[in-house]
Amino acid sequence: MTCTSIPAQIFFWGIVPIAAGVLAVTLLVKAVVLAVTLGDGFPMKVLHANKEVPGFFAIHILTGAVALLIGPWQLSAFLRDLYPRLHRRLGRSYVILVLISAGASVFLAPRLDVYGTGVLRLLTAVLWSLFTVLGVVAIRNMDVTAHRRWMLRSYAFTFMGLTLLFYNWIGGQLGIGLAYKYPAVTWLTFLTNVSLVEILLWRSPMPRLVPAYRPDSSDPVIEGRTAIAAAA
Repeated sequence: MTCTSIPAQIFFWGIVPIAAGVLAVTLLVKAVVLAVTLGDGFPMKVLHANKEVPGFFAIHILTGAVALLIGPWQLSAFLRDLYPRLHRRLGRSYVILVLISAGASVFLAPRLDVYGTGVLRLLTAVLWSLFTVLGVVAIRNMDVTAHRRWMLRSYAFTFMGLTLLFYNWIGGQLGIGLAYKYPAVTWLTFLTNVSLVEILLWRSPMPRLVPAYRPDSSDPVIEGRTAIAAAA
């Protein structure tokens, strides 16, 4: 899956990296404050959510922010073709960061159970990890098309950090109380990102399928797989 339109390029190469960078720095400062104060003054203590587990929260937001920053570069066909080793290394880093962030989120989910948000956050962590792992399995099986589609789904979950902040800002502007704003923002974030990525995948034409040869053998042919050279 490669973004070729000008709006998509501006979004992925301009807005997303800048927003992710600002988010990572902001969360780093907050994580340091949480570590130093041992959670005192945590902004969501009204819900008695993560105040007692600042370490898990810091791990979740920091690893997620770095994965968010890596994502757009992995979507670039230009960098992927020019620097394939860098693409693979960044890809491995992205997978590790996502699994760590999702794992930390599992420990946070029960503390954020407001109007079903605990179950939703647990589901988010599971799907986020599952899509990422399926992306790895696909590329290991030389299925480039499936790999890109699964990883785009994975990145939609990674991007939920920014979507949540955007909806949270809107809720703040509308003066909605935290006890109601948090569940509304959480559900809207999930539904928005999942819906948009599935619409994007549905509207994107599937690349033509050609036989792909395994790099360690010249005889076996994997039917129905997209060749790396043709899909790049």
